[in-house]
Amino acid sequence: MEYIIRQETEQDHPAIYDLIRTAFETAKVSDGDEQDFAVNLRNNSKLYIPELALVAEEGGKLIGHIMLTNTYITQPDGSRFDVLLVAPLSVALEYRSKGIGGALMREGLKLGKEMGYKAAFLCGDPNYYYRLGFKSIADFGLTHKSIPAEYVMGYELVPGSLKGITGEVRVE
Repeated sequence: MEYIIRQETEQDHPAIYDLIRTAFETAKVSDGDEQDFAVNLRNNSKLYIPELALVAEEGGKLIGHIMLTNTYITQPDGSRFDVLLVAPLSVALEYRSKGIGGALMREGLKLGKEMGYKAAFLCGDPNYYYRLGFKSIADFGLTHKSIPAEYVMGYELVPGSLKGITGEVRVE
């Protein structure tokens, strides 16, 4: 199977919406509105990073998508530590278990690190994301106001970058 990973375009948006909706219909961890969440993130100029909105494409068909956007950790003194939010990662059902999600994640994290980001966070299925190197936010000494720590995970793009950072991760 040969596919490419590239930056999403405006023309891709309808297909991305359908891809996300369909992918999350069978996800183990889902709240059912991931496709609308992605649209809202894309429409927020303070959060959206076009260079970090990627698709996997095979023969002109979109088979995967990932979006990394701006978010932050609110520290106890009220200051913010800027990080990335991975939301969502989607792969078409018939293309799952072929490494596409992992390839999209690796490319997104690599580009994020090149842009100067030090860490990324997400909310999802621990069984999947732990395999990609993510850890529970509790392992970093971080919290979330309402989502259990096992479902909110982080990844240090720069090893040790979260050492000494405490507070609450924003993933919504």
